[in-house]
Amino acid sequence: MITIRKATKEDVAYIAEGIFSAFLLEDSVTVSGNSVGTKSESLWEKWMEILSDICAQKDTHYSYTNTFIAELDGEIAGMMIAVDGKNYRFQREKMYPQLKGLFDVAFGKGWEDMEDEAKAGEYYIDSISVSPMYRHRGVGTELIEYAKQQAKAIGIKRVTLAVEPMNSAKILYQRLGFEYERKITIFNEEYHLYVAEIVV
Repeated sequence: MITIRKATKEDVAYIAEGIFSAFLLEDSVTVSGNSVGTKSESLWEKWMEILSDICAQKDTHYSYTNTFIAELDGEIAGMMIAVDGKNYRFQREKMYPQLKGLFDVAFGKGWEDMEDEAKAGEYYIDSISVSPMYRHRGVGTELIEYAKQQAKAIGIKRVTLAVEPMNSAKILYQRLGFEYERKITIFNEEYHLYVAEIVV
């Protein structure tokens, strides 16, 4: 049985790893034309150190307070960061000084050049990560449906998320009621913004 709960500070390490996995895939990544290798190398360790600190704060975009944990049979199976769009810019800018150097190296472009991914009146799903051993068991679906419930509970009618054009996950999003709205640019890359309308 899948259950979902609010994250706590004790979940920070798992959240940080989930963000890293959602950003740069799981084991080996190439960004800005340069391989940054595997999780054991220094960039991974530096990312984890900074992300863990950011996740432990209460008012950052990646805070544990914006995170939900999925458990399957009592074990942590996945996580989702989802935010009220009215807080998006403030919470993103709050963590920018800590991430700036890493983003410059990894993406060749600072966060200040990004389009806003969310705005007031939207509930934005920023990141979803499911542990490898729990994939294809409905964890991602349950997290997305939970985000819709959270949006409805606070009176928000639009749930949004961004996905790379060739990412097969968009098939799942469409099945769950999301529709393509527009293109946005994130870290020099084109993404598609999908929206699900919620009846409040």
